[in-house]
Amino acid sequence: MEKVDIKYKILDPDNCVMCGMCMSYCPTYKVNNNESESPRGRISIIYALNNEMLEPSKSALSHINSCTLCLACESVCPANVNFYQLITDARSKYFENQKYIFRTKTVLTSLLLRNKILKKIIRSLIHVLNKKILKNINKIFFTFMNYTQLRNELPDIDSLEFTNDYIGIFSGCGSSIFQTEVVNNCITILKKNNINSSVIKNIECCGSLDYNSGRINKGKQYNKAAITEFNKNKYQKVIGYASGCSSFINRNDQDVNYEDATTYILDILENNKNTNFKATSKNICVHKPCTTVSAAVNFTKLIGLLKTIPSLNVFTFDDHYCCGAGAQNLIHNKINSLKIIDPKIEFIKLNKIELVLTYNIGCSLNFINSINVNNIDKVEVMHPISFLNNRLI
Repeated sequence: MEKVDIKYKILDPDNCVMCGMCMSYCPTYKVNNNESESPRGRISIIYALNNEMLEPSKSALSHINSCTLCLACESVCPANVNFYQLITDARSKYFENQKYIFRTKTVLTSLLLRNKILKKIIRSLIHVLNKKILKNINKIFFTFMNYTQLRNELPDIDSLEFTNDYIGIFSGCGSSIFQTEVVNNCITILKKNNINSSVIKNIECCGSLDYNSGRINKGKQYNKAAITEFNKNKYQKVIGYASGCSSFINRNDQDVNYEDATTYILDILENNKNTNFKATSKNICVHKPCTTVSAAVNFTKLIGLLKTIPSLNVFTFDDHYCCGAGAQNLIHNKINSLKIIDPKIEFIKLNKIELVLTYNIGCSLNFINSINVNNIDKVEVMHPISFLNNRLI
């Protein structure tokens, strides 16, 4: 190839020793059995791009795009390769070389999930279309409704507001469309424990959506605006119930007045000696998203609390792979997402699971879509905060 611009030489994957320990932990390698779909393969592609051995072709970039950023590879890497930065930098530097449809989808997704007016229109449209009588029509004409489940009413997410000295609740961009009920459940649990709270209305996104898809500068811009708002003195603390947002905020900002809402509420319920739950005869399965550690969610505490609910049967998934939703794979690599989550869907069928709990919005959407695609009846996907609030006496 002709001499490329110097910007393609900035990445440095040379500290990877190519030992291959990461490969058996990689969800995309597991379902494709293709080294180009493994961490080691992606590092090789980036190395080849840096050294002008490959052009930034659509084929080469497709393997970089398909990474879910689950970072299972980082946890076992003996060379401590910063795989997250490696992949996000590569996506950023080669963003203009991506297919037009990839760039268009990325920009439109960011716009739809951040714009307040568009989000209100989408929420209203989902509310209208999410009727049992329209289910078959939606499968043909409105396939995006596969990512939603039936709700009896459209929750009012702007119901409470205080002047100062309260907990600010950050809903995140996707969650404020597809998990609108969670914020009311947050507010209700906190109110039961004499804590004032309200939704943060002027920040729509933490920046992870753009950052992880290759628009790093946009991501940094949105992240800076969010952190500035979170650190204002009017909040005792800011909590967010989307673990992907929590993970990104924790990864990029050490000094921020923020905590994941699941962890915050688990601590409150644990410290409240009067916490009692209704007996619930159900088989539930609790999903552990890849963002659990970086979001600082105490999964063990969540399982422990759920097991105190009378008559509840609590399962966790046997396989420990990513569900396939991460880093916009739901948008750009739907087939990969469905293939990666398939063992979990089989687990749901085998164990007659009635309810799946997950605190990551991307994982939630992938579960809902896969459940709908597989025509599994009577399986609901819910945020743990909503489930706990509904079970509280």
